[in-house]
Amino acid sequence: MENMITELKDDLLVMPSEISARLGWKAEARLLIEKQNGAVAVRQQKLTADKITDLACIYLIKYVGDATAVKTPLWQDGKWRVEVVLSYRPETIGFLTFSSDGQLIESESDSRAKLKGIAT
Repeated sequence: MENMITELKDDLLVMPSEISARLGWKAEARLLIEKQNGAVAVRQQKLTADKITDLACIYLIKYVGDATAVKTPLWQDGKWRVEVVLSYRPETIGFLTFSSDGQLIESESDSRAKLKGIAT
């Protein structure tokens, strides 16, 4: 493994964007830091279905409206697939897809306009 050097400033771990880019981490990625036998391991945290549900609901309220809800997210092919339904009747209106770190994958999700058009 390649060594990388960073610094601790004002009680914050500072990681240059070149390092996060080389590791494939995007802005606002959640990182898990573990102490293991005197060493420290840093890796991207995989989110739970509950956290993905929260992220999907926040997205829907912000961009689509409160007439929507979600079913339990499913982990498929390294991504979270979230079924979007109407809150007042069990009708599927689309899907949202999130990466393992909680980033919406717009190219694999139904558009805001489509979801909003069906929900209103």
